[in-house]
Amino acid sequence: MPDSQHIASIRAALPAVNQYAYLNTGTCGPLPQPAIDALASAARDQAEQGRIQTELYFSKYLPDMHRLRVEFAKLFGAATDDVALTHNTTDGINIAVWGQDWRAGEEVVVTDLEHEGGVMPAILAARKFGLNLRTLSLLDCPPADVPNRIEDQLTPASRLLVISHVSWSNGALLPLDEIMQAAHARGCQVVIDAAQSAGAVPLDLPVSGVDYYAVPGQKWLCGPEGIGTLYVSPAAMERLSPTYTGYFAMNMEAPDCWSCYGHLELAPNARRFEASSIYLPGVYGMLASLQWLRKEVGWDWAFARIAHLHRYARGLLGRNSRLRLFTPDPAAGLLHFYLPADVSPEFINSELIRRDLRIRTIPHMACLRVSTGFWNTEEEIDELAAALEELLEQPA
Repeated sequence: MPDSQHIASIRAALPAVNQYAYLNTGTCGPLPQPAIDALASAARDQAEQGRIQTELYFSKYLPDMHRLRVEFAKLFGAATDDVALTHNTTDGINIAVWGQDWRAGEEVVVTDLEHEGGVMPAILAARKFGLNLRTLSLLDCPPADVPNRIEDQLTPASRLLVISHVSWSNGALLPLDEIMQAAHARGCQVVIDAAQSAGAVPLDLPVSGVDYYAVPGQKWLCGPEGIGTLYVSPAAMERLSPTYTGYFAMNMEAPDCWSCYGHLELAPNARRFEASSIYLPGVYGMLASLQWLRKEVGWDWAFARIAHLHRYARGLLGRNSRLRLFTPDPAAGLLHFYLPADVSPEFINSELIRRDLRIRTIPHMACLRVSTGFWNTEEEIDELAAALEELLEQPA
């Protein structure tokens, strides 16, 4: 099928992208019609049949949750046993940070590229366990140099590094494999914030050597909010202890896996890090999104399309002398740029919204950010570029 027909078919399945230029996947991606239908069907079933069909838990709900883990594992190139269902990226980061066998005086390390959802668990763990919190300065570092800076700045006390695969702050796509090699050479494990990478770039997590990879469903994977996943490598799984627990974490295949007298047998795989009460309509919506992406869109096509549109936007916006692009190469689907000092990002963003052009501000960077999803068109980026040209001729 020619690209033009494929894009038209994709856009027909994404109602929201036909309302305005949907260039803010970094916040939330659009829901595809199969996911909308699955969410509605499951919610309707709960409303009409009630939520007391306990006989369905073992015959339907738990097997379908396993199907979702399988679908996530296919995206990661990983074994299903290494995938746990979570609620969002920060949920996964919390599991990895709080599950370490911390000793006072050890270091938990973050960077100045991180989202607060990645840094906050490290801050609270440092306070609770008497850890030293260190922040690596990477904002001015070319992505190719990041592994060397990590290896140079980690110390023998560095136990865990929290870092993004794609930074929400500047859009940099960091070299995952090399980061893992550098950190492991210093005896440090790594938690990856994958909010802006999962669904935007190809992944082979076992080959990368990553310890923990925390993923949301609602961004580049076009799923509902409130569901995500955490990949835990087999080696890291042996070191990580569950911090909180619940029904789904038990070894349900074992008879008498728990008792009120202290006996508890956890699942032998990453499911031990799950808890309970995942919103079931969300499970079905997420499963439908992932299946649609794999079967109808095609992962390889989506990754290539995201990269192409990023390059197109970079080239076009780069011609505007009043914009300063600062997302380094290589990048994924995010493009960040500064406005002139006398122009408010909030003003420009609000004016773009009035024109049905949806990007976003990054407040702590005082910049604007464009997300190029695989459903976007070159014409939408042309329209954005023209609007920015016009607005920057007006007083803020």
